[in-house]
Amino acid sequence: MKKITLFSIGLFGSMVLLNAQNVITVDNTPGTQADYDNLQTAISQAANGDIIYVHPSETNYGNINVDKPLTLIGYGHSDPLKKSMVTDINLENLASNTKISGLLIDDDILVKTTNTLENVTIENCLVESVVDIDDGGINNLIMRGNVIFQLGSTVSSSNTYTNALITNNIILNRFIVKNHQSTTFKNNIFLNPTVQPIINQEDESGTLVVQNTIFYYNDSFNTDNPNNDGVSYSNCLTFNLGGVPVTALVGQNNLNNVDPLFVATNDDTNFDPAIDDYNLQTGSLAIGAGVNNENLGIFDGSGFVFDNFGFTEGIPTVTIQAISTAVAPGQNLNVIINTSNQ
Repeated sequence: MKKITLFSIGLFGSMVLLNAQNVITVDNTPGTQADYDNLQTAISQAANGDIIYVHPSETNYGNINVDKPLTLIGYGHSDPLKKSMVTDINLENLASNTKISGLLIDDDILVKTTNTLENVTIENCLVESVVDIDDGGINNLIMRGNVIFQLGSTVSSSNTYTNALITNNIILNRFIVKNHQSTTFKNNIFLNPTVQPIINQEDESGTLVVQNTIFYYNDSFNTDNPNNDGVSYSNCLTFNLGGVPVTALVGQNNLNNVDPLFVATNDDTNFDPAIDDYNLQTGSLAIGAGVNNENLGIFDGSGFVFDNFGFTEGIPTVTIQAISTAVAPGQNLNVIINTSNQ
């Protein structure tokens, strides 16, 4: 009897790719046939506008520096069998028009440039530490569909992003903004955030309006208070699984201490991609309660769909749902395969 070990298949299938000079594949798994086995080498050799597919691997691709406009697409960040992992991503002076999607970043995304970057998109990523945007910063920043520990830094010179759209993210600690006048922050979920989950560093110059966002606590001991100077809440919701009421939000049309009725959360505030479903159950008061009658939270009907595993829309994925544990010599191996074009 021959034992068969469960395995997984990663697939970056055929697709239509527009506005790119080259398509480059990177895989540091021994024996693969990708263009490169080192991600930094692939970035260094790439031309402006190239698309780089970062294949899933058991080995982290390490620290990378991006110094040109590129699109980096990983397989995803939370599949239990395979993911595309890097440690730090540093965006350098010539990295305008860069897009990053589908990566597990187990440390930081750092922007410390002398000039201002233009048109940067970060989506479908898991950032286990901080997105820190300093110095020249970014103009026209899109952050959506991410699971992120913290966006912004408490350092006074940080958070130099402008014309920012920050939406459909799960945030595990806090969000810090400086140029609140040009920042749209809506339809996000905070999972058991820290004290002062949103900080407006320039509160003396005006107010950041937070929209359609859910603050979901699990605290049995403290009266949590999301309010802070220079922050106003419109059509937001608070709830504490621990039972202690949350301080009412400052602003208008908010739902204070109301269970959003997520489809599934395993009764805690830990992000578990295999279990959690932050869609809203029928009967939830958060349905249609947004500023423009959108749903509250990360599933707002905007056209962008949050994915628990960080799969990038349009990238085919293949998973094995079932496989024979043993076969006799010469007999067939029975496999059930599921394919999905995200």
